[in-house]
Amino acid sequence: MSFKGVGPKCANLALGVATGTAGIAVDVHVHRVTNRWGYVAARTPEATMAALERVLPRRYWVEINRLLVPFGKHVCTGARPKCSTCPVLEYCRQVGVTEHR
Repeated sequence: MSFKGVGPKCANLALGVATGTAGIAVDVHVHRVTNRWGYVAARTPEATMAALERVLPRRYWVEINRLLVPFGKHVCTGARPKCSTCPVLEYCRQVGVTEHR
């Protein structure tokens, strides 16, 4: 089944929230955070989703978006991330970070 204009991120997010069906919803924040951590290495959100499906335990697939979107918006931001206040800095490889706060 498919709906015009609904991509994998929205489909997985809706199915996960509505039915608990496991699917990884990768938006720009999940893409940036997981790549910056060095957990995956992918150029696009779609490639990040595929990589996460290979390495992330299935029990976290629905929750990863809910957990990482606010983290990506407020701490691990696109420009000048707030590394000085990051609660997981010791585990982060800071891939691509050239300047931070």
